[in-house]
Amino acid sequence: MTKPIRTAILLAGASALLTSPASAQVRDLDGAQSDARIFQGEVDGEAAVFGLTVPADTAMQVDVISRDGFDPVLRVLDAGGELIVEDDDGGDDLNPRARIAAEDRSRRITLEVDSFDAGWDEDEASYGGSFDLRLSTSNYVAVGTRAVSYGARETGTLAGEEHLFTMQGQAGEAVEIALVATDDNLDPYLELRDPGGETVASDDDGGEGLNSVLRHTFADTGTYTIAARGLGESEGGYRLRVREQREALAQLPLQVIGFDDEASGELASGYGEAADPSLMPSHIDYQLSEAAKAAIRAGNGEVTIRMGASGAGDPDFGGEIDSYLELGFDTPLGFAVVASDDDGGGDLNALLPVDLGLVADQPGLLDMLRVRAQGYGGTAGSYTLMISEGMEPRQGTDWEVGAEIQ
Repeated sequence: MTKPIRTAILLAGASALLTSPASAQVRDLDGAQSDARIFQGEVDGEAAVFGLTVPADTAMQVDVISRDGFDPVLRVLDAGGELIVEDDDGGDDLNPRARIAAEDRSRRITLEVDSFDAGWDEDEASYGGSFDLRLSTSNYVAVGTRAVSYGARETGTLAGEEHLFTMQGQAGEAVEIALVATDDNLDPYLELRDPGGETVASDDDGGEGLNSVLRHTFADTGTYTIAARGLGESEGGYRLRVREQREALAQLPLQVIGFDDEASGELASGYGEAADPSLMPSHIDYQLSEAAKAAIRAGNGEVTIRMGASGAGDPDFGGEIDSYLELGFDTPLGFAVVASDDDGGGDLNALLPVDLGLVADQPGLLDMLRVRAQGYGGTAGSYTLMISEGMEPRQGTDWEVGAEIQ
């Protein structure tokens, strides 16, 4: 996400550029004739400035399309010269895009097209290039609050203002909500507000890519509000889903596993604030059973730990997990990792061969030993985990033996 960084640079170093240059000539587009509503312009050492009126009950999308490789920036100002929106790369490639709405009355605005390079060197007079200014209009439809329930599926386009959805929640019930971008310009952001209007959960990137997934257990019975918006200045189409109600899994953060036992669970993404840890943690730790520790002390310390996805999963709610295993110790200073694996089992499966006989004569370390199951790179979904005797080589690596515990 480079856009917020670039915007910050522009705002920090180009405050003087937010006002139209005194010498710039304003082209009035209201009287211009063009069936395609495409106008040509050029940035030549200073911003190109346009004035136009957005008719009442109209939504207008403004695209600036570079014609010779320069990186344009678009600023939209109101009739009083106040900045409404600024965009760098919200359109295709390096081109900016902005959406402006006029509800019950027309709206006079000014468009300034400048070069991104202007934010780096205000004294540079050679920056710029030629561009097309494309204006697309549609009927403005005011966004109302929509009521949703379990299994709901809603669509829309976010353009500056948040879209609101209400849902009846019962104390103790769990809810899963996904906000998925349907084009490349939107970075979705979700909030859940309680009956008093306080935000009780939020998420940015808890789903696949930049999509949002939010999981929460209702504390009180009442009407909750789901708020969907684009992060920063991002805009675009979306799909909002409330997952069918499911029985919450009983998933303790620390569980016990023995040799040839198969453990299963479902993990949330470790990114953002998507997970309610009591509902769906981002990782689960396993400690060895007493029988497994006895087998290691008896000389059966060579083991293979496997983790793999179980089921294809729903892509809107995280999809298929990319299994990631960590072996370590639970210390007073936290979890200390000594070995890990991502795809050693082939495809997205993890496989970790290790000789636990190295700590067979140290019962304190065996008690502290933990296997951590999680998703690699923020992936989420259902998984199975097993520890079996004997060491198998990892696939797709040069490993002949297993990981060593130092």
